[in-house]
Amino acid sequence: MRRNTPLITLLTGAALGVVLLVASMLADPSGKPASYSAAAAASTSPPATPAAPATSAPAAPSSPAPAAPSPTAVTTAPVKATYAGRVGGGGGSVAVSIHGSQAIAYVCNGSTVEAWFKGTAANGVLIMTGKNHSHFSAIYDFGKVTGDVLAHGTDYSFSVPVVTKPSGLYRATAVVRGATIKAGWIVLSDGTQVGSVEPFSTSPAPTAFGAPALDVATGTARDGNIVLHAVAVDGATGSGF
Repeated sequence: MRRNTPLITLLTGAALGVVLLVASMLADPSGKPASYSAAAAASTSPPATPAAPATSAPAAPSSPAPAAPSPTAVTTAPVKATYAGRVGGGGGSVAVSIHGSQAIAYVCNGSTVEAWFKGTAANGVLIMTGKNHSHFSAIYDFGKVTGDVLAHGTDYSFSVPVVTKPSGLYRATAVVRGATIKAGWIVLSDGTQVGSVEPFSTSPAPTAFGAPALDVATGTARDGNIVLHAVAVDGATGSGF
């Protein structure tokens, strides 16, 4: 029995070694050695595919704001009309006839101040000149003419409305003893008349005097033995231009 003791001891040690080996393997099922680490595993893993950069959807192009319509030129001023009324302060009257691009005007106080003007009408502006440094400038629209006139050293401002026949502007010429005389009348809407006669209009500085009453129905006026036949300076029809 004593001879078997070393053998039993040897077998017992071997069995103990097997038990320890099995226990070690159960503790690490992968069977990898203890020196194996997560860092080593990471080095053998395939590199991760980088995520694509986030891209925002392209902004839709903004539509341009619609352009404002360009203003259309509108001519409200009548191009064929006659205007008449009193000047500022009531010291006389003025009449203006416009026919297309032509314009004629007359200012008169019934005696010493009277002047005729002729010029152009364009884009609502009147520019006219007369004798002896007289001048006339105004603007006009649908219902009136507004401006300034200088005649015989007297300056008048005015704003006068459109008128219709028999109101308006009239003039007449006659030859007396070889000299030409010229008469002018302004007939206002209320029937009031103002006019003057410029005798010997060919002289450098003729002296005007009040004109006789004009019969608008017949277009005549009598100065003594002289009968003056007046013509309407009418923007609507173009007569007298």
